[in-house]
Amino acid sequence: MARKLWIDTNVVIRIMTGHPQELVEEVGDMLQKVEAGELILRLNPLVVAECCWVLASVYQASPSDISAALLKFTNGIGIETEEKDVVQQALRDYGEKKVDFIDAYIAAHAKANPPEDVVTWDKHVKRLNIRHGRPKDW
Repeated sequence: MARKLWIDTNVVIRIMTGHPQELVEEVGDMLQKVEAGELILRLNPLVVAECCWVLASVYQASPSDISAALLKFTNGIGIETEEKDVVQQALRDYGEKKVDFIDAYIAAHAKANPPEDVVTWDKHVKRLNIRHGRPKDW
C-alpha cells in the first residue's frame, strides 16, 4: 500500500517552477516514487491558495496560467486533492473570472455546501454567480 504524505506549498512550487535546482532534484526523487505507486501526495485547499499567491506575486504568473498548471497538477496521478471538485471549480473561476482564488473558493464551497449565501464587501463576487451581500443586507 502506498504511503500518503501531505505536501506543503514550497514542494508544489518547486515542482511547478523547477527552481532552485537542488530542491527540484530532491523533489524529483520523490516524484519517481509517486509514479511508481509507492507514495501518494495529498493536497489541501489552503496549499492551493498559497500556491496561487506565490506564483502570482513572486513569479508574476497570470491567473490563467496558474489555473491551468494547478488544474493539471490536481489531476495528476498520485495526487489526492481535498475537496477536489470545489478546488478545481475555484481554480477555473480564478483563471477565467478575474477574482482572487480565495473568493472563488468560498463561492465554489458555498455552492457545494448550501446555503449559497456569502457575506462580503467584495464587488467582484458578482462574477461568481453566487447569492451574496454586505453584512447590513442580511
